[in-house]
Amino acid sequence: MQLRNAILDPIELEREENILLDRWAADLPGLIRDGLPCAQAYCAAPVRIMLLLKEVNGGENWDLRRFLRDGGRPQTWNVAARWVQGILNIETEFGWSTLAECNEERRKEMLPRMCAVNVKKTSGKHTANQREIDRAVKLYQDNLRAQIGLYQPDIVICGGTTGQYVRIMHRERQIEWRMTSRGIWYFIENSGTVVIDYSHPEARTKDCLLHYGLIDAVKEILSK
Repeated sequence: MQLRNAILDPIELEREENILLDRWAADLPGLIRDGLPCAQAYCAAPVRIMLLLKEVNGGENWDLRRFLRDGGRPQTWNVAARWVQGILNIETEFGWSTLAECNEERRKEMLPRMCAVNVKKTSGKHTANQREIDRAVKLYQDNLRAQIGLYQPDIVICGGTTGQYVRIMHRERQIEWRMTSRGIWYFIENSGTVVIDYSHPEARTKDCLLHYGLIDAVKEILSK
C-alpha cells in the first residue's frame, strides 16, 4: 500500500530539516528540535505518517528526534508506536493481547518510521497553555508551514492540534470536512494528504480505545 505522491530523498530531506531548525534555533532560545527520528526509515515506509502535537515537557536545547530514535518513553510514545504499527500494517488485524505490552523494542522499531512535530518548540508543562500554543503559531507560522511541507506526509494525525494545523497550512482557505461512520472527522488536502482530527496520545481514556478508534478510521478512509 503506497499513498505517496512524490519520492523523497532522505539525505536531502534531513539536510533541509537541519537547515530550517538551525535557522529557527537562532531566533528561538531553548528550541527543542523535532521532526524525523530517521529520514531513511520515514521515506521508505509504505505510508508516511506525521504526528502533530502541541509541545514537549521539560528541558531546552535538546533533540526529540534522537530521543525517539532511542525509543522515547512509554508515556505518549507507546500509543504512537502502536498507531504506526497499525497504519503500516492496515490489512492486519492485531488483537489487543498482541499490542497491549508495548515496550522499548517496539518503540525503537516503529517510531523512526514516522515524523513527530510540535507546534511550540519550547518546553511547556503537563497541561498545555493554549495562549502560548496559539502565540507560537502566530510567531512561527511560516517556519511551521515550511517544516510540515518538507515531509509530504500521506497521513497527518492531529493530536489535539487540528485548529493549529488548519491555521498553519490553510489560513482562510475553505476545507471540506468529512466524517467516518464512527464519528472521526478528517479532510483530504489537494495533495492527497489525509488530515485526521484526533486525540492526544495521552488522552484520558483506555489505550485500546485510543488505538482502535484511530485504526478503524484510517481503514475506512483508505477504503474509499
